[in-house]
Amino acid sequence: MFYNSNNQEYNDCVSKGACSVSPAVSSMQEVMMILLRQTAFYLIKLKEFSIYEHKILKSLIYQIAFIDAAKDFSELQILNIFSKHYQNLINLRKKYLNTCKERDEEVHDIKNLLKLPSDASLSLILKKGDKEFLNKYKKLSSDNKYLSEILAAVMKSVCVNIVSLSEYNCECEYASDNILEALNIYNNSKIDFKAVKKYIEILSKIDIELLKLIKKIQISTFGNIEIALVSASTEPNKAILVSGSNLIDLKNVLEYTKSSDIDVYTNGNLLVAHAFSLFKNYKNLKGHFGNGMSTAILDFATFPGAILLTKNEAQNIEYLYRGRLFTTDKIAPKGVVKICNSNFSPLLESARQAKGFAKGQTRQPIETGYDLVKLNQFIDKAVSRNYDYFFIIGHSTFSLQKNDYFKKFFDSISDNSFAVSFSYNPNMENVFVINLCNNYPQLYGVLQKIFEKIPIDSKKLAFFLTKCDVNSLSNIINLKCEGAKNIFLSDCPPTVINPSVLSAFNKLYNINTITEPEEDLKFLQ
Repeated sequence: MFYNSNNQEYNDCVSKGACSVSPAVSSMQEVMMILLRQTAFYLIKLKEFSIYEHKILKSLIYQIAFIDAAKDFSELQILNIFSKHYQNLINLRKKYLNTCKERDEEVHDIKNLLKLPSDASLSLILKKGDKEFLNKYKKLSSDNKYLSEILAAVMKSVCVNIVSLSEYNCECEYASDNILEALNIYNNSKIDFKAVKKYIEILSKIDIELLKLIKKIQISTFGNIEIALVSASTEPNKAILVSGSNLIDLKNVLEYTKSSDIDVYTNGNLLVAHAFSLFKNYKNLKGHFGNGMSTAILDFATFPGAILLTKNEAQNIEYLYRGRLFTTDKIAPKGVVKICNSNFSPLLESARQAKGFAKGQTRQPIETGYDLVKLNQFIDKAVSRNYDYFFIIGHSTFSLQKNDYFKKFFDSISDNSFAVSFSYNPNMENVFVINLCNNYPQLYGVLQKIFEKIPIDSKKLAFFLTKCDVNSLSNIINLKCEGAKNIFLSDCPPTVINPSVLSAFNKLYNINTITEPEEDLKFLQ
């Protein structure tokens, strides 16, 4: 069975009854970005004096990466986050002004410094956000609004990857510096949109460099990627579910529980963990539980044990019932228990208190990973036969509509066309299927193997992408900058990118919109 292939009309978006960003969340994000860009200004100014505020910089990067997580927090938690970043801003400014005075240097200050009273309520902050949002967009043309949103999306992706690298004790100063420079553009009274375009491309390139570095570190930490047939069945026993993407958290849980009587199952993007050779050594890792990449609400509701939400993972916590949810994240949403210093004893005890699986259930196993030798042989075969087209089918949302699209798509391609698919499996000899979930570092490792033998700027190479997430835009921009001619993209959920911004993005970077298989294939001819 190929993971995510069934029942994907019933994802989290449908379960919670809304697939858009609420006005309150948008307002919070607007004020937070003002705080962060003004903080960036003083970090840059202090760095010019060789004064480095690494802790504040790290906090700023983390906040950009997970700014969407605000919806999961209580009002008090949100106010505490605002208070922390606001105090950082005030302290940095004070240090900068004092340093200028001590060194007899000219002061360059922000004219419209954000000012909030010490007893600011969430309501006041939201009103401030509404006002700033309206003021900003009144001054900008439509194209410049869209460029701002695209840059924000790319910055978020880069920050996510910087945080991911920090989990492996690897810091990327050049990436953080470019984030600060990009943020600082918006501190000018007149925004330089040539600079905005410039940093969109710079950061998109950096994003791919970070992915390559993460891939290398993952392999050195967890072993090589291999094909794995993962059990989707359950066994009668008490159990823990580990959800998200954080491989380090999964390893820590398995180490902590390996001598216990508790079984461990992965969920969501952690399916790919089973493909790394290291995780095959853990006998307590029983398999994978869940219906897909975007079904956390349904999966969690039916899992009869304790659940760990791994670090730095955005889940729809506000729609989940509480009581047996745990997290290793810096801030635990209300009703979720925070795990500190890898002490998983509360998680283990909760699993023992839960009812567990009474009988277990037998399901068809899931394949993940790939065989590098066979991949190279497949690419060589395509090259030797002077292929008509080489298609790359990316990650997918796996809706019934898209399943139907790709069924017709693969029925329509010529026998001398070849495809590497990271999602749909048509069971065809000229289609090489690889299931890496949403592990972008490993996916880019595969793409590099393809590009070694098939030029990225070949007119015969075409990308079909149907999944949008935090990494999507920067990855597409980088492909275009490297010369990719044919990229097809489906609609993205409004929670990821505003439909108007997506339309402008497609026009700006010459991205094709997926329509009907026959029409899209005809376009390539």
